[in-house]
Amino acid sequence: MNKALEALTKAVLALPCISIAQDTDIGDIEWNFGYRHHDYKEKPLSKNKSAGEQLSRYDIDVNQFHIAADWNDSASISLDYQREVMSGASPWFTSKNESGDIVQVMSGASIFDTRTDVQLKGAYNNQLGRLGAVTALSNEDDYRSLSFGAELSKDFNNKLTTISIAGDFSNDDINPTDSEIYPTRPDSESKHSTSFLVSLSQVINQKSMAQFSIGYIRNSGFLSDPYKLVQIGFELKGDSRPKRKVAKTLSVRYRYFLTELDSALHFDYRYYWNDWKVKSHTFDLNYVQPLPWETMLKLGVRLYNQDSSFFYQHFYEQERVDGYYSTDYRLSEYGVVSYRLDIAKSLNNITLHASVMRYQSGGNKGLSNANSENPALLDFDLISLGFDYKF
Repeated sequence: MNKALEALTKAVLALPCISIAQDTDIGDIEWNFGYRHHDYKEKPLSKNKSAGEQLSRYDIDVNQFHIAADWNDSASISLDYQREVMSGASPWFTSKNESGDIVQVMSGASIFDTRTDVQLKGAYNNQLGRLGAVTALSNEDDYRSLSFGAELSKDFNNKLTTISIAGDFSNDDINPTDSEIYPTRPDSESKHSTSFLVSLSQVINQKSMAQFSIGYIRNSGFLSDPYKLVQIGFELKGDSRPKRKVAKTLSVRYRYFLTELDSALHFDYRYYWNDWKVKSHTFDLNYVQPLPWETMLKLGVRLYNQDSSFFYQHFYEQERVDGYYSTDYRLSEYGVVSYRLDIAKSLNNITLHASVMRYQSGGNKGLSNANSENPALLDFDLISLGFDYKF
């Protein structure tokens, strides 16, 4: 952990913006400090969908800290720290009850884990455009991830057009707990991820702008879930997925200013597909309205749906020729409807933030129309409180 943080610090100190900052008058720096607390609670599993008495699921408390320095918009650097405390039970495998219905078996004992994330960002404006770099470290009891990324943005057409190119790479080490007790869990594995994103932003007129993006993501290595099992007839096997996944994305963002109401509409759409045969559509609509007393209101709704992967099944009656198995609800066909309300209140140099989100998933939620649904599909509520302070 110490060596990783040392490498993280060296990477940020090597950014061009740091050397610029050393020659800049300290009075030219604008500082920003922020804090958020998130309370995440998953709804219990329904009794008719459970194979046992364990119905409770995850509760997660998250504390986030952010500090940033901006040198007259010519350079910036920021540090983000996040700590999560997780407890509860998670879906283990699916089975059939006496009536032949598919039910969910949950992990027996309550799981307790903590995760710490550290992220450093730097950016610098020069004649080439805006150069940015980021490095991040995530660590928990059984998982460690180190990632690096870079981005270049360039304005054209009197700053009405912007082209951005971004890429990142991550290496994850996986060391599942209790591998000596459960033979389906490996002692140690790793996986790698590489992604690229190219986007074009265009100011259309005084009231609207749009952005178009195309992305590429490649994952390789151990992509199975070491904590999940699959029941094949009367035999239990470990979750088994291909060792490679290639995904592509197409995204559109549109912003429109409503002059009469002094408000704005935000519309986002994303299409995702990968070689596991998972395809998804995400529609995001938000309405932003300034209110009296330096208050900002944001209302949002999101619709999501996806197809199942080619090897996913609710229950396996017999073995597959390719050896791939997973009853993970995240690989099933389902849809989501989520609602969000955000309020921000400015008080001189301090801005207070509060938000509430409700997430509901199901075989027929959103735009999905699945013939049957995974019993572990989840609903959750998320409450967030925090502030930003400029000095």
